[in-house]
Amino acid sequence: MASPKKSARRRERRAPSDFIQFIALSIVAGFVAAGILIPPAATAGLTASASINWFKGLPDDLSAGPLSKPSTILTSDGKKLATFYSENRTEVSFDQISDSMKDAQLSIEDDTFYDHGGVDAFGIGRALLNNLVHPGARQGASTITQQYVNNLLIDQATQNGGDATTTMGSNKGMLDKIKEMKLAISMEQNKSKDDILNGYLNLVNYGGSNYGVQAAAHYYWGIDAKDLNVQQSALLAGMVQSPSYYDPQANPKAATDRRNTVLHTMLQHGKINQEQFDEASDAPLDLDIHTTDSGCEAATDAPYFCDYVRNEFLQDKRFGDNSDERRALLTRGGLTIKTTLKSKDQGTAQDQVNQTQPTDDNPDSVSSSMVSVEPGTGNILSMAQNSNYNNGKGVGNTVYNYNVDSGMGGTPGFQPGSTFKPFSLTQWIKEGNGVEATIDASPLSYPAGTKWRASCKPGGTVENPGANGAWSFQNAEEGYNRPMTVNEGIYNSINSALYAMDNYLDLCGVGKTAQDLGIVKGDGTGDQIKTQDSLASLIGTENVAPMAMANAFATYASEGKYCSPRSIESITDRRGQPMDVAPVNCHQAIDTDVARGVNYVLKNVLTKGSAHDRGIGLENASAAKTGTTDDSTQTWTVGYTRGVSTASWVGNVDLGSRSLNGLRIGGQTKDYVDGATYAGRQWQDYMKAVSRDYNTDPFTDPSDSVKGDQIKSQKAK
Repeated sequence: MASPKKSARRRERRAPSDFIQFIALSIVAGFVAAGILIPPAATAGLTASASINWFKGLPDDLSAGPLSKPSTILTSDGKKLATFYSENRTEVSFDQISDSMKDAQLSIEDDTFYDHGGVDAFGIGRALLNNLVHPGARQGASTITQQYVNNLLIDQATQNGGDATTTMGSNKGMLDKIKEMKLAISMEQNKSKDDILNGYLNLVNYGGSNYGVQAAAHYYWGIDAKDLNVQQSALLAGMVQSPSYYDPQANPKAATDRRNTVLHTMLQHGKINQEQFDEASDAPLDLDIHTTDSGCEAATDAPYFCDYVRNEFLQDKRFGDNSDERRALLTRGGLTIKTTLKSKDQGTAQDQVNQTQPTDDNPDSVSSSMVSVEPGTGNILSMAQNSNYNNGKGVGNTVYNYNVDSGMGGTPGFQPGSTFKPFSLTQWIKEGNGVEATIDASPLSYPAGTKWRASCKPGGTVENPGANGAWSFQNAEEGYNRPMTVNEGIYNSINSALYAMDNYLDLCGVGKTAQDLGIVKGDGTGDQIKTQDSLASLIGTENVAPMAMANAFATYASEGKYCSPRSIESITDRRGQPMDVAPVNCHQAIDTDVARGVNYVLKNVLTKGSAHDRGIGLENASAAKTGTTDDSTQTWTVGYTRGVSTASWVGNVDLGSRSLNGLRIGGQTKDYVDGATYAGRQWQDYMKAVSRDYNTDPFTDPSDSVKGDQIKSQKAK
């Protein structure tokens, strides 16, 4: 405890400060009063006063907007997916606010609002006297106009990504208070009283994330601001002093007492009569809460796609120099973001993944997902998975997007299995070989020392890369380790045929071809899958994101034209003006005839190959490839028409080494699960429902050379 002597010294130190403040504010009160009470024409004669000149030299330029406003994400057909905001606000005009709300706010905050010129000289004097007599109990004297200026400064600092606590709006010293007065006077000279009051009522906080009377009226009672009655208006007006303390949900008694205080001031100022006061002060709060949740967590449709859109926005330098600026624009900029998502396609995709394995009936935690892109544009059409977008504990809850890589809010991807084989097929055709060439698919092992071409390696060859000696493997079914055409080897997904092909090919070329089609590691690094370092990678052991697979196969559908995936079609700002967004970004990644050759082979998968029972009735216009990893841990079907490319996946997220064989999936169990089983079925049902809304023209056959039986590539020696 401080001694009496020390306490006295502290009082002595405070005394000069209080005295200086009194003198300073007295001077300010004098010239403010002069500026307000003397007609503008007469103030010219006072310019000789140094204090008035100094005061007039302070900044007087303060924009009254734009205010922080929520941004909305829409589907391509205009359906709302989500709203993002830091401040939930819907601006309304002066005539859309009830008179009782205006009367209540003025009665409790500034009853002389329509009489003063921005600063209340008498109020300042009253506050000065109170603060001088009671140094420990400071009394404010801010008018509605000053409060409006104060809140505008905070709002602008926050919108600009700054720290609002460092602005003069929220942490004012003496000079800042004087500047605020100047800005308030300037505002009064340039705006009408009604405009200032309307701006104030649209700006201030009425508890939680509710800013402005329209948002507050909707939140607390589900009504518009024009329909607020006397007691509702008084409740909101009273909250401005301390929105958290007078929150009617958290502290209903304090909120009711404060409401009745406001009602009493309204009675004193003649805004209501005694009967209205009695009725309103006896009325219950009658809250009817209507939440307006923010962000993807509140999205009922496509929350994971919403998350992808958010990530794409926050990573795009078009929308700010850093993530803080972009986030401020998203949550405060009042943007309308129209996405590429098709509502019908999304609903169908979600239905299919839920039918494969319902989220609420998933005892073995089997996961499923599906994503579609449009060939020729890269537009994402749908993105679905069988989980709840929720970071809390609980079965089926996750915020990880199974369809994308970890750099965009997803997992590190999944082993694609044999859906990786078309990249070897692509390289086969690129090197001038024909798809009807016969290869010896008999070997199930390549002895130690076997050389493979690898142009990016010293000497241009490698010996059984990653095999540590002999390289051995198996086919999924017996009887296929025999000579066969490349066509047959791919559409039947024969491992021995794949390695017989790759034994002719440049392994570096296979990895580079996959990369050219957008296939990189799913860990978010963007690193190439180095097939020259691992023979296992050629049959899909490196994790890849489903969207990357869908988009790579879309390149085949568009005859070799690769398009970067995109989720944002357009953005308009709060004024409805268009903003710059990522355009459709396409280039010819592989030769047209090469892509046609891949289509020529992969369409056989759906007619006589590994997914022969998964056709969609478009035999010459659809193609696909199945994929099944060792022990059926991850299963895929990736397929396409000219108009839609879809990757369908069923597997394990956390239990990556667990087999799907024998698990209860979709209400049934199967001894053996492959890519055509569940992943194939959901792909088939989805494509049947949506593909005819897009281009279903038959694929064009490749040249006779591509369909030939020649082998031009040479094995390594």
